[in-house]
Amino acid sequence: MLALQAAYAQLPPEREVALMKMGRVWIGVTANADKGNFDYRAGFFPNDYNIIGFRGQYRELNTGSGFQIGTTSEWPNPYTGLIDTLPIYGPTTDEFPIGKVTKPMTNYIRYRYPAQEVNFQSVDLEDFGVYDPSKFTGGTYDQIIEVSNEYVYGIEMHRKIMAWSQNYNDNYIIFEVTFENKSDFTFDSLYIKMEGNGANSYYSKGMTPAVPYNERPVLTRVWNHYYGGRIGDTARVFYQYSADDPDKPGDDMGAPIVTQDGRLLFSDIYFYSIIHASKQPFTNPADDVDDFLQPRITYAATATRIPYNVENDLYGSKNFWALAGGFSDYFPMTGNVWPETHHGGNSDELGVYDYSDYPGGTKQGANPMMVSVFGPYEKFEPGQKIRIVYASGIAGLSYQKAIEVGKKWLNKTLENPPNMPDPEKGWLPKEFAFPIDATEMDKIKDRWISSGIDSVMLTAYRAKWNFEHNYQIPQAPPPPSELTVTGYGDGVEIKWSCPDAESMPNFAGYRIMRRVSNQDTVFYETIYDSDANDRGLEHVFKDQTVLYGAQYYYYVQSKAKIDENDPNADPTTRGKMLYSSRVLVPNIYWINPPRPSSDDLSKVRIVPNPYNINDPLLKTYGFTDQRGIIFFNLPGTCTIKIFSENGDLVQTIVHDDPAKSGSVTWDMLTSSQQVISSGVYIAVIEKPNGELAYHKFVVVR
Repeated sequence: MLALQAAYAQLPPEREVALMKMGRVWIGVTANADKGNFDYRAGFFPNDYNIIGFRGQYRELNTGSGFQIGTTSEWPNPYTGLIDTLPIYGPTTDEFPIGKVTKPMTNYIRYRYPAQEVNFQSVDLEDFGVYDPSKFTGGTYDQIIEVSNEYVYGIEMHRKIMAWSQNYNDNYIIFEVTFENKSDFTFDSLYIKMEGNGANSYYSKGMTPAVPYNERPVLTRVWNHYYGGRIGDTARVFYQYSADDPDKPGDDMGAPIVTQDGRLLFSDIYFYSIIHASKQPFTNPADDVDDFLQPRITYAATATRIPYNVENDLYGSKNFWALAGGFSDYFPMTGNVWPETHHGGNSDELGVYDYSDYPGGTKQGANPMMVSVFGPYEKFEPGQKIRIVYASGIAGLSYQKAIEVGKKWLNKTLENPPNMPDPEKGWLPKEFAFPIDATEMDKIKDRWISSGIDSVMLTAYRAKWNFEHNYQIPQAPPPPSELTVTGYGDGVEIKWSCPDAESMPNFAGYRIMRRVSNQDTVFYETIYDSDANDRGLEHVFKDQTVLYGAQYYYYVQSKAKIDENDPNADPTTRGKMLYSSRVLVPNIYWINPPRPSSDDLSKVRIVPNPYNINDPLLKTYGFTDQRGIIFFNLPGTCTIKIFSENGDLVQTIVHDDPAKSGSVTWDMLTSSQQVISSGVYIAVIEKPNGELAYHKFVVVR
């Protein structure tokens, strides 16, 4: 361990990484603004919370990386001694192969995980940032990452990345990116490019139960749309949403899993929205004015599929041609577009049912990047700055609604969503083409998915409100500082403390959430809900409405109510309830509520017996993969040895519960972690005094 710590300590600042896991959007940030490789599936990745985790493998804006700077200047490269014509550089180059960090990365969190114990087992997960509440005087965000980099040009980039755990603003991250010319060179016609999509990611849902390979969502199969390019548009939002596979019969928009009651696994919509873009370079922050026409250049395409038009290229460079708007002019947005802008066409407005049927589209490899280019800034002089602020996140149907819609679609009972702006297309463009063989029931499903576009616009509105109110939106309450969950013979005891929440002026009580099983098709329910009078050094609640031996998960949230007249709260949230973050209570361990103990070994019972994996009652107990056999009426301390009918020892269970409970649940795994097969088994139960009992049970798989 010491050697490992020493190795990390020797990493150059350019190689440092940080994890942001405060809301429903999880990212990994590289200090050098280059690509990374992040995986969130091990440990705590709660499947009930519908999290998207970006892997960061393609230098995308959703992880705050990959910004490219281009200029028409003939720039004298001090590292090569050559004149670079039409240079376009990212943060890593031949001159800076691992980038260059000028201000090392910091990563602070407002709240930390509680001291948590489940059935006498400590939950030991490291915090994903440095816990330091003093770093949050500038806003109500709950995590902040900052780092500065230098480009080969001598331009410094500072990234400030913020996330909120507040439940109305937890589905996006805000990035403030400031570029400062620290060289002595004046750049002509400066362009800043960023790009991203939602394909290179993991979702926390859709893994338990596992989805058959041929039904898994294809995250590269999407429609792309930019809202903000036409006169009258009121926001700048780039988004992409699920498309049907045109090579298969039927309509699989939204990725309905037919073998699992039709639940939709791709109803989320990835987006990024521009909140602020400097109209002109500035030195005084008071002069930094937003230009709504930025980005002036947008398009969605796979870079290798862009049809290069040499005759219309004023620069003699394919990359610079696209950067400066050449491709957008080749495949332009229709309608009344803002003058002096170059916006590429939207694939969902072409009237074609094939999502890839447009210039730059493809069914092979990575899906198109949604590209935004800011500029050209006519002059970027020494000492001047350019600031770009954007939000990146997901929105759409709630996961529970996606399951409901998919099930009703499969059963042919689904009805249209309410308040559709268009009775035929829903929230889709009027030119949108449904799959040629889509039934009316398919179209209703697609209209429900399209309602997520409205959620995207609401999220973009909230992100902009947040920025315009100096990041002072109502603060989320903290999670419990201590949490203990213990099973007793008369129920499950939940004990917690949260003094920081109770000191908030708008404290509104607590709620306890419970779920049976780890399946993402089962949802948490509220079993305890209190008001502002629920105060004390320690709180205790006993859940007595449990099935003995079933597999339960619990977490506790504090509550705070937004004032109906709070000027910093956006109007859609005023008077509503805030909850402490779900992701700040990592309930990775379950509890099997025990029954009281018994010293009479003749009263031991094994259930179910026989065990049949197809028994629907198993689902009510929530066992992982429906594996579970419960031993009831045990002594408080005993040893259970399980043998096959041939006398082979399969597993040994030492039952020595501090609560002296009388039951234990076996997950039907052998001592070598193999699932047992069908057959007859003998359980030998031994008390500490040597008394033995033999019980037989049958397994049918």
